[in-house]
Amino acid sequence: MQIFLTALATVLGGALALALGKIVVRGAIEPALELKRLIGTIAFDLDYYANKFPPVGSPSPDSPTEQEWRNIFRRHACSLREKLNLIVWYRFFRFLFRLPPHNNVAKAAGELMGHSNRQVTPVHPALGGREKDIKELLRIKS
Repeated sequence: MQIFLTALATVLGGALALALGKIVVRGAIEPALELKRLIGTIAFDLDYYANKFPPVGSPSPDSPTEQEWRNIFRRHACSLREKLNLIVWYRFFRFLFRLPPHNNVAKAAGELMGHSNRQVTPVHPALGGREKDIKELLRIKS
């Protein structure tokens, strides 16, 4: 009888440890890593699409290329908010994965949405502008 109880306790303990491990991995670690990857993707897209803005007074402001980069930055803004809300214990994982502060990520999401709605040519990142603000908020090195 004691062997049966020991085996049952071992199986239940293992199942509980497995379940708790999956909760931590799926609920915190994976979303934190996805946020880190998204920040890297945003860094790439900010540089890659920097020359895609239409000139001031462009005759076709809704060209397919322009609509493409606008949608990309809108998607990034929404994804930042989504991933920010998925991470449980953000303060702990912020230090573990070297993530930007919670408020900065939320501000960067707003800046990205504004970036996608912009009507003028971009300011070169070295001179400042919205791109520079987004990079500073997300701790992206230029």
